[in-house]
Amino acid sequence: MAAPVGNRAIYIGPQNELFTTEYDALYEPGYNQGLVEVHYSGVNPADEKHGHVLGLNDHVCGYEFSGKVVQAGNGFPYAVGDEIFGSKQMSLGSEFGAHQDYLLAEGNTLISKRPSTLPKEAAAVMSLVVRTAADALFNVLGIPPLNNSSLGMSPNSGILIWGGGSAVGWSAVQLAKAAGLSPIITTASASHHQALKDLGATHCFDYRDDDVIARIQAAIDAAGQPLKHILDAVCTQGQRSSTSLCDALKTAPDATYAGTVPVKSDKNKWVWCLGARAWELRLPPPVGHIPVNKQWESRLVDIVSWAAENYGDGFRIPNIRVVKRPEEGIEVIKASADGKISFEKVAIKHPFEFLDPVG
Repeated sequence: MAAPVGNRAIYIGPQNELFTTEYDALYEPGYNQGLVEVHYSGVNPADEKHGHVLGLNDHVCGYEFSGKVVQAGNGFPYAVGDEIFGSKQMSLGSEFGAHQDYLLAEGNTLISKRPSTLPKEAAAVMSLVVRTAADALFNVLGIPPLNNSSLGMSPNSGILIWGGGSAVGWSAVQLAKAAGLSPIITTASASHHQALKDLGATHCFDYRDDDVIARIQAAIDAAGQPLKHILDAVCTQGQRSSTSLCDALKTAPDATYAGTVPVKSDKNKWVWCLGARAWELRLPPPVGHIPVNKQWESRLVDIVSWAAENYGDGFRIPNIRVVKRPEEGIEVIKASADGKISFEKVAIKHPFEFLDPVG
């Protein structure tokens, strides 16, 4: 294995091509910035998909990371030697990309200090899925938020989480359990049912079954309460799309619906759940303008803190796969964007291991 030289990175080019590159000099942190030695970077579908869908490319790719502060600029809220984790804000450029050996971190609500009980590789893959699931449950769906000192709510309130095998799905299952919801109904491949029940699901159904809606409806009816909270964590398309199947259920008149992408429905009002609420978004119709919501962002910070402090007890990543070489990283980034990674998160270990010189 060749020794690390400079700062090596996975880059997404202007045509959304992925390749390895190298920078001779390390970044200099400015005001409210820190230089971070990356220990692990987390793989997410957005790493590549944001290039295709939003035109966010021609920079070092990746959002999530865990690492150690090695240089702190003025105003940066963390000191040299602090272990931190989190993600970059979406519009920031190459210096802040996660899939590199050294990055710049901006001092904002997306970054937290890593508790010693939270493994480094778990920290690198946790924050975005926890934030998105928390935004769905405690902001969009209006479920009373949990907090560090008092967990739980009225038990007679259930939720359907379509796509429990997805990272947002199994995160939402655990947050729903912590919040005291019951029943917690989810869909996934049959091979994942027991693992989801171990995380807190009370009912699991195979989304491929022809009678899946009838079976879910029977479980709702048996609970003796109308369904009020629906999260589609996968938002598949086509004639039997996941959102159309959710729309087919009989729900409470005041039921609320959350989706991980913008959803158009003639039957119900779906609201897009996000991984951050501290920055406004201006997107083409039908999404349009999404304003800053400081109260919602504060809840996301609290839930990430709770998940980090309670890792291994109240919350955990079911399966983490670690890859070490950049070519492996590129392959899993592509697979994640194509929806080919199920019931696991992938972390890339840094510094990258190389079998051959870059070039």
